[in-house]
Amino acid sequence: MVLPPPSKEVLQRVREEFGLDEQGMKQGVQVIREWLDHQPHLPHDCDDARLERWIIRCKNSLERTKHSLDMYYSLKTVVPEMLLDRDPQADWFKTSINMGYTCPLSKLTKDLSRVIMLGCLNPDSTTLVTSDIVRASLMVQDIRMSEDYCCSDIYIMDFDKFTIGHFSKVTLPILKKIEVCSMKGYNVRIKGIHLVNVPPTAEVLIGLLKSVFKQKIVARIHIHTNGFKSLHDQISPDILPSELGGTNGSIIDHWSAWIKKMESYRDWFLEQDKMISDESKRPGKALNSGELFGIDGSFRKLNID
Repeated sequence: MVLPPPSKEVLQRVREEFGLDEQGMKQGVQVIREWLDHQPHLPHDCDDARLERWIIRCKNSLERTKHSLDMYYSLKTVVPEMLLDRDPQADWFKTSINMGYTCPLSKLTKDLSRVIMLGCLNPDSTTLVTSDIVRASLMVQDIRMSEDYCCSDIYIMDFDKFTIGHFSKVTLPILKKIEVCSMKGYNVRIKGIHLVNVPPTAEVLIGLLKSVFKQKIVARIHIHTNGFKSLHDQISPDILPSELGGTNGSIIDHWSAWIKKMESYRDWFLEQDKMISDESKRPGKALNSGELFGIDGSFRKLNID
């Protein structure tokens, strides 16, 4: 119900999509590992499986992979409320997993994309802390960096149970941080974004989303009305949960399995809290964080040479 291990066929097809075979991948991982070992400001302990998936997410561009790894570790010092203190036994975690979900589904599409469901579980937004929801979501991304093997992501956002109270807590600065962490830190490859059960009150939030993402991503946003037929035309029902007219279990079943998966990674998450950049050792000039988030502050320049 979570992520089945990739078959040999999936491994081969994903690698071929980016011009790689097993030997080419091993060489790429070795290049990235040697580069990482020579970065004074970055942790050096990143296993080969994660490096391989980084290369895939960066479309076999080793320079882009270097940049993404640097951003991944460095963003932890800039956005700690979303990227640190990720203990599945903490109170914030126990609250957030009952408020909303970021739930990858177990089956890949024919073109080897992973479908990820986003949604709300509690119509009462009183105790909602948006940064905690994002933090749990990025924990899921980290597990995918260790276990998932796919060519791209398809996101489905279900607006069922969302209220004006939820929308009011999703601000432009938060969305920008989400965009930077996802696109630059985890190098998420978005093939499509599908919005379902969309109420009129979501118009402002959708407008904010479109203002944050690049135009090529905005062009991949699809709003489905009058049921799920148009969604089924693009994503097979055998991949989708029952809530969306599919046959692949229920969201609750998928999300419950993912919660257990995150809990099983507890020791890893606690150890990874120590794996951050040491900005005092970073080569290069200072970079204003306004270039990342559009807000005041400083962030040292990334050096990927």
